[in-house]
Amino acid sequence: MSRHLRPVRSAIRTFSPLLIFVLLAAAITSWIVVQSPNLGTTNFLYGVAAISPSNVWAVGYSDNGSTQLTLTEHWNGTNWSIVSSPSPGTQTRCGTGYSGNVLEGVTAIASNNVWAVGHICGWQGRTLVEHWDGIHWTVVPSSNVAGADMSTLVSVAAVSANDVWAVGNFQVGGQYQWNTLVEHWNGTKWNIVNSPNGSGKDKNFLNAIAVVSPTNLWAVGYSEDDSSNTIDVPLIEHYNGGGWSIVPSVYPAPSAFNALYGITALSATNIWAVGYANENSQGQNGAALIEYWNGTNWKLVNSPIAGSATILTSIAPNSSTDIWAAGYIQSSDVQYLPITEHWNGNSWAVVNPPNPGKVAQLFSADTINGQVWAVGAYSKSAMTQGYMPNPLTLTIRR
Repeated sequence: MSRHLRPVRSAIRTFSPLLIFVLLAAAITSWIVVQSPNLGTTNFLYGVAAISPSNVWAVGYSDNGSTQLTLTEHWNGTNWSIVSSPSPGTQTRCGTGYSGNVLEGVTAIASNNVWAVGHICGWQGRTLVEHWDGIHWTVVPSSNVAGADMSTLVSVAAVSANDVWAVGNFQVGGQYQWNTLVEHWNGTKWNIVNSPNGSGKDKNFLNAIAVVSPTNLWAVGYSEDDSSNTIDVPLIEHYNGGGWSIVPSVYPAPSAFNALYGITALSATNIWAVGYANENSQGQNGAALIEYWNGTNWKLVNSPIAGSATILTSIAPNSSTDIWAAGYIQSSDVQYLPITEHWNGNSWAVVNPPNPGKVAQLFSADTINGQVWAVGAYSKSAMTQGYMPNPLTLTIRR
């Protein structure tokens, strides 16, 4: 149990049984910050995956000012620790000025079978896939589109040990054209699987993937183009066992920018996706975008507006009446603050998480046995010029 709860435990010894229950329930159901380590002066956690309450993984990157390294951290039920992971993106491999290693997504099949995905080499990026076998992390060869200038994998989800999927995007060589990227692990190797792009859109991104069954997968992101007269729209794709296809999405009107960043599937008829809907062209009064799939079509679900811009980056369920979404808000003075929202089966409500610094962002959430984890980064200083100074890893639990 976190040291944040020890005062409560010691104080309840002389209280009544009813008061003891009330105090313990309050402690268990409140967000707490759990200390996590850092490697460099810049540290971000982008993905989290829970196997059990005492076995959780988080991934991201760390930068000391000259070298950007993958960052993998493990929770053993008592504390977080850094676990060594490969960083193959060196200047020798990438070229001068292009070294870099980032892990953006993670999924856990078992304690000895965990996958993490991301990219190496910065703006000359190539896909990066790493695997945990219970002893160490190793790089597993992944595919890249021939002639692409930049390729990245952002999210990964597993059907089984021999059926793992990852999504992201790639940039067409010599053009400012971004296409969706989907890769599949068949137990032997990673292969690219064809995936569509939004009609007439020259930028297409997949940000998250969720599994219902081997023949029922969903991925979400957004599509946009360079025309100032068009609306950026959510991109939702579905795999039926034979191929990927686009499924029509919904978004508020009027709304100039709409994107989905997270998705979770409880069943074939109970799927949630979250993101951001910008309600006007000036980027003001933006709201969290929440969509629900009922087995037939996607529908908008009302979400509280927590700030001048609310971005939900991840969603994770304990049950159909206990679902958590995490992200961040941008305040009127352009400062990032962490935010979580909760679905109780009837409506969404804002639940303000702790912020150990001046600013913070949450990028990923996961649940296990009623426990909820969310990870991201925070800074002890206010943002300057749109950047978080010297960010540190952030892990919170409830």
